Amino acid sequence: MENNKKVFNEILQTIKDYKKIIIIRHKGPDYDAYGSQFGLYYALKENFKDKEILIAGDDNANNFYNRPMDDVKEEDYNGALLILVDQSSVGMLNDLNYRLADKIIIMDHHESNPDFGDVIIITPTYSSAAELITEFLYETNLTIPKVSADALYIGMVGDSNRFFYKGTTSNTFLMAKVLLDAGADIITDYKLMVKDESEGFKKIKGYVLENFTLNNKVASVVIPKEIRNKYGITDAQASRGTINMLATLENCEAWVNFTEKDDGEAFVEIRSKEIPVVDVAKSFGGGGHELACGATIATLDLKDEFVRRLEEKVN
Repeated sequence: MENNKKVFNEILQTIKDYKKIIIIRHKGPDYDAYGSQFGLYYALKENFKDKEILIAGDDNANNFYNRPMDDVKEEDYNGALLILVDQSSVGMLNDLNYRLADKIIIMDHHESNPDFGDVIIITPTYSSAAELITEFLYETNLTIPKVSADALYIGMVGDSNRFFYKGTTSNTFLMAKVLLDAGADIITDYKLMVKDESEGFKKIKGYVLENFTLNNKVASVVIPKEIRNKYGITDAQASRGTINMLATLENCEAWVNFTEKDDGEAFVEIRSKEIPVVDVAKSFGGGGHELACGATIATLDLKDEFVRRLEEKVN
């Protein structure tokens, strides 16, 4: 457990100082983005019943609670405290109204050096933002209701790949214990995460296996929007849902998935077995972790240059 007590106390005092709080996270949310957002939201609702607390952001199939985002308008940010979880890069935000907030707290676990924010805590050695949020609630003696415990546990499991990734530490398991003690239900949480896959999603997976290429220890695949739409799969589903299919490929050190969006941009997901590749993502305006990161590129015309830089990094 890092020495985060001082900044945790500063965050707690800042929360106490505001009547209106808005919690946001990165666009194209994964389980950790939703888990840390929902986990903090329900905990603050439980501990500060007199405050107006809102959540905002784009939505997708990873919303395990099926709880819609609040209709947060531009004027809602005036005089509000904004808490940004699981992200500290402007390029990954869905709503630039964050600049209108009175004060900004950033709670993230991605390697970053943000040029905005008033109270900032970034813990790149943590498995997930959910682990950080859990520690904050625990260390400040805030009540963790079951609905928060389940959300945070899902976030931790999702971003650690079921406690498999490098960022999993003894602190991760300590925070998992905190959540279990608070009522997190492992069986129910896994059921919320593991859903039956549609016929179209199975066919997208087949497309990935049929169409990837492997050169210089880097595997890459492009999922065009025509293929996605043919099978009724969203860009977020195709991007995050297929990236690990190449993880066990022989003679492959890193792999990358380019998923074309309807507007011509493309989501890029990158993974690596041992060699840090986050600098490649950052060079295209993205970010993340050393071995798991991503970016959004303006067009698939940038794909070859992206792969070239990845090959240079790996070799």
